[in-house]
Amino acid sequence: MYSGVLVVGVGNPLRGDDGAGPAVAALAGDDPRLAGATVRRAVQLTPELAADVANASVVVVVDARFGDEPGAVDVARVAPAAGRPALSHHLDAGALAALTALAYGRVPPVYVVGIGASGFAAGAPLSDDVRAALPAALDAVAAIVAEC
Repeated sequence: MYSGVLVVGVGNPLRGDDGAGPAVAALAGDDPRLAGATVRRAVQLTPELAADVANASVVVVVDARFGDEPGAVDVARVAPAAGRPALSHHLDAGALAALTALAYGRVPPVYVVGIGASGFAAGAPLSDDVRAALPAALDAVAAIVAEC
């Protein structure tokens, strides 16, 4: 039996918009639409998360994206990365899914909710665009969970 929903807010809250993922994770912990979900905050995706991923029925990773329009929210389902995953202490969602499949023989559906970021300066707060996008990102997480 699998443990249900896993939400992982990825990023460093001390580096401007990189803190978008953890900010959404903080909101997710109090959202009744996500009651019962396991919510984690992580500076980066690491191999140690593979066990949690394998035990989930659906995984939603929330992360800032440089290069997208600041504040834009997008959702993508992620397939396990092709080939053998690199064993490093920094993975993207596809590599984490591949590692999970390799180590545990299964991987649940994995989604990434991306939030367009404008800057990652040390010590900077979230930009106004990203701060304004947090509710939409949380809505995207809730919509994924409702569908699954």
